[in-house]
Amino acid sequence: MKEELIRFPAKDRHISARTILDASDRIRPVIERTRIITNTFLNELWDCEVYVKCEQEQPIGAFKLRGASNFTLQLESVESKSGIVTHSSGNHAQAVAYMAHQLNIPSHVIMPKNANKRKVEAAKKWGAQITFCEPTIESRIETADAVVKKTGGVLIPPFDHEWIVAGQATCALEILEDQPEMEMIFAPLGGGGLLAGSALSAKYFSPNTTVIGTEPEQAQDGFQGLSTGKKVESFVPNTIADGLRTPVGQIPFDILKNLVSDVWLTSEKEIIDWMYRIWTELKLVIEPTSAVPFAAINSQKEKVKGKKIAIIITGGNVDFTQLPGPNET
Repeated sequence: MKEELIRFPAKDRHISARTILDASDRIRPVIERTRIITNTFLNELWDCEVYVKCEQEQPIGAFKLRGASNFTLQLESVESKSGIVTHSSGNHAQAVAYMAHQLNIPSHVIMPKNANKRKVEAAKKWGAQITFCEPTIESRIETADAVVKKTGGVLIPPFDHEWIVAGQATCALEILEDQPEMEMIFAPLGGGGLLAGSALSAKYFSPNTTVIGTEPEQAQDGFQGLSTGKKVESFVPNTIADGLRTPVGQIPFDILKNLVSDVWLTSEKEIIDWMYRIWTELKLVIEPTSAVPFAAINSQKEKVKGKKIAIIITGGNVDFTQLPGPNET
């Protein structure tokens, strides 16, 4: 089932530099302009200049607020009076619920049965009505479609929409504004909104900056799709990185195949090890998804030697009851 059937249409299907700048202006009252920090441990380990964008400092603890706010703030009151609907494994669910709370409108969130419990509770905290579904993209979309028809609400896709991508692009825009000589930007690849947005910001505002995606070996549909030029339509992820248990969306994929040349992979063991390592060395609590770029870079650190690189920490919403120990695989 194609999500285009239930997507709310974008008024401008082309994501231009102006689109991203307008998104940045639009969402500024809602989001935090998060810190970019550097760290001696990473600089010395990889022999390069490392900058870390701390999106776990957003009000919902993740970058997803950028896209959700850019989308929601473009709706007319008549469009949103019946509420907003989304499907998400976690952080986007929180972002949509948070925006609904801010605007005093209903929110309905479809989440897979195996969703991170902390993220489920966080969405409920902001007043979302939760509907659980099977942990497949097909079930998520079908359930969301049914809720849209029942409630008359507006669907806010988690990644497969131009307004979402433009909102996520503001993260890399801030990196490039604060550090204009950045040579490489790394981000996790799940649905693709953040990576596609980062690639667009680099294209428009810093053409010499390379954008690299990172994925778990056990959820590598993006790597496979970009390697063949054909989007993977169905896959079964098996990764601790719960934010990456979703296939790349069509709109992000179309952007990525033209602008992103590489996706670096990493193992589950390395993801777990690097999550604890970042907690210990940088004193930042990050979720498993956010550890993926660090783990992937470490396995190919010769490629970043001597360069100025940025890593986007996508979120810090951790279910501590479900984590393996640092030495478990």
